[in-house]
Amino acid sequence: MTRKTSAAIPVVLVAAAIVLVLWFVVSNSSRRVEQVMVTVEAVTAGPASGGQSAPERTAMVLMPDGRRLYARIATAEAVRPGQKAKIVVTEQLLSGTRTYEIIDIVDAP
Repeated sequence: MTRKTSAAIPVVLVAAAIVLVLWFVVSNSSRRVEQVMVTVEAVTAGPASGGQSAPERTAMVLMPDGRRLYARIATAEAVRPGQKAKIVVTEQLLSGTRTYEIIDIVDAP
């Protein structure tokens, strides 16, 4: 190898590492879009994912605009149908995919 070639290898490796880190940060970036008050219609518990010991809890919720969707339950409080709950809507920056999480129970039925 010549000196120019051997000197370029570290520069290429550093550039590749920077591109990889930037790609990872951007692809895993998300932003909070809004917080919404919803009505819980049903609660489900699915199988545990990724080393969790407890099953993942989700709830079917009724949005203010009439849509029904599933939200992951992120609060330790008991969640029951008929309750009002506060959810956070998060959007992935690259894909635009939205996720919904119940973060608080506002009142009990």
